[in-house]
Amino acid sequence: MAHEHTLRTHERPSSRLAPLRNAVAVSLPSSPTCVRTSRQVAAEAMERWGGVPAAVADDALVVVSELVTNAVLHGGEGSAEEVVRLRIEHCGDELVVEVTDGTSKPARLKTAGAAETGGRGLLLVTRLAKDWGVRDKNRTTWARLTTRPQERAC
Repeated sequence: MAHEHTLRTHERPSSRLAPLRNAVAVSLPSSPTCVRTSRQVAAEAMERWGGVPAAVADDALVVVSELVTNAVLHGGEGSAEEVVRLRIEHCGDELVVEVTDGTSKPARLKTAGAAETGGRGLLLVTRLAKDWGVRDKNRTTWARLTTRPQERAC
């Protein structure tokens, strides 16, 4: 079950890649190609920051993929102006991934049937992240991952 949690963040305009102190934020058109772009942004940021173990970076990329995919699939009305915002921050022993979209429907963990090809994204996030939840009237789904390998969720 998702935990309700409010992270302290500052709103920033992010029409393109905006490097911040150990954080990066980007807004992308909501389309399937933004999943790949989001992964690239996150991978480049973690490499640039250093201090993120390879296994944790791999997990973070899965989390980014799943949250951005959910935002594309369920995040709005599908208009041409629809955007997905990704923010990833490395702070101390944690990585925080935040994905914001245009819907107020909260992300929900569900059980997918054996024959279903989708519906397991948040299950993966639950297994890989230390914690996850929604905020901003359900528009932002976030996940925290520990960068200490001995404390990884899996």
